[in-house]
Amino acid sequence: MSRSTVSYALSGKRSISSEMKARVQAAVRELEFYPSASGRALATARTNTLALLAPMAENATPEVALQFVSGVVQSARSFGYDILLVTGEEAFTSVDRLDRARQVDGFVILDVEDSDPRALALQENGAACVLVGMPEGVTDLDRVDLDWREAGTSLLEALAGAGHRHVGLVGAPSVAYDLGMTYAARFRDGVAAAAQRMQVRVTEVPAHNDFFETIATIRALLETEAGITGLVIQHEAAVAPVFSALKTAGYEVPRDYSVVGMSIDKLGFQFAPPTSGIVNSSTEITRQAVSLLIERLEDPALEARSILISPEYRDLATVAPPRPTA
Repeated sequence: MSRSTVSYALSGKRSISSEMKARVQAAVRELEFYPSASGRALATARTNTLALLAPMAENATPEVALQFVSGVVQSARSFGYDILLVTGEEAFTSVDRLDRARQVDGFVILDVEDSDPRALALQENGAACVLVGMPEGVTDLDRVDLDWREAGTSLLEALAGAGHRHVGLVGAPSVAYDLGMTYAARFRDGVAAAAQRMQVRVTEVPAHNDFFETIATIRALLETEAGITGLVIQHEAAVAPVFSALKTAGYEVPRDYSVVGMSIDKLGFQFAPPTSGIVNSSTEITRQAVSLLIERLEDPALEARSILISPEYRDLATVAPPRPTA
């Protein structure tokens, strides 16, 4: 059969006999043929591919990051889209190239910073994108994230409501604040606002991605701040070393210390014993993000939308009234 006949059968631009179309489709299946993204883009102005920009920053926990990557991939596939994963420095430097070459239809941006060059570039180019994060001052792009401020407030309130008046905050790694990661400051602000309102003293230390560094930090905190009776853990990967530090020192949760924290979907149960607190649902966040982007592709004139997912506190019996003091 001729090349033009194959083209007509695949594109549907001209009618051909049912018999000929069936022969072409059989050959396509036998040869496992797929049209190239660039060719498909020329013909339809769509590549059916989304770029996922995930730099995997120094503060990222690989297990947590992969939950978000997996969530984006699965959500995209449900809409019939493939994912082009871009990591490292390329996640910052390849935005213009991918957009101008029309290699992708839109962008999902993870690990969003306050002054994120990727968001600024996509704003200037008018590209379809969605941010998983809430950078200040960026209101004309679609954004989705957990309400980290409310999450911090809820965790502090859980301890304060049980009677704790001096709490240790195991925050994000220091580099998260240095990079301006949007979630870190919002969580800290939520804790601080609730602490001021409920007259709770908060002593903060940074978490570390290294298990033993976090243990050393917790030991030092409890030695220098003897009045602490409860701990708030923001960094999901810090939950296990916190419990390890307490157990090694002979303390029990919640008899000696109450603990609340963040966890990441089902992965949280692999990090440490189940802990009262809030699940950072990568599944829901990525589903919402991809849905926003698909809607943007279907209707570019839509007003920019920002979705904050409300945190839900789960009581898993790691909070009790503070231990009596001598």
